[in-house]
Amino acid sequence: DRTYIGNPNPRMTYGLNLTLSYKAFDFSMFVQGVQGVERWNDLKKILDYDTRPFNHTTSTLDSWHGEGTSNTIPISTFADNGSSNNSSIFVENASYLRLKNVEIGCSLQEVFKKYKNILPNIRIYVSMQNLLTITKYTGLDPESTNLMDQGTYPQARAFLFGFNTKF
Repeated sequence: DRTYIGNPNPRMTYGLNLTLSYKAFDFSMFVQGVQGVERWNDLKKILDYDTRPFNHTTSTLDSWHGEGTSNTIPISTFADNGSSNNSSIFVENASYLRLKNVEIGCSLQEVFKKYKNILPNIRIYVSMQNLLTITKYTGLDPESTNLMDQGTYPQARAFLFGFNTKF
């Protein structure tokens, strides 16, 4: 029986922006996520259930291969026995919580107060992006903008160092 399954629209989208400062130091953090969204993991279908003779991932080691074995993971074979057909096994929970941005900064003018008259207002900082993602989704990126995840490259983790100055 065929039926529509999954929901690509999140039931809840949330975020938290936190900014703190103490004397010469400042800290900011942005956390974002979605809850109750399901995504078609086409990459899983391509990697593990394609009929072309490619290597499969280790998740297919627990697949059905006879009486008394797994009944939740279809048989892994290169023959077209129907395991590569559309199935609910490719629809996954893509809810996630992601630490999008963390920034820590320091104002040098506040640290070296006795040189305040000759030292320009300089702030040094380190910024980190996409540090952590918590999800049960097995694809590369639960936040991919496509309804069908075909192996979209995940968001890059970035570490930035810099300074701001005012004259």
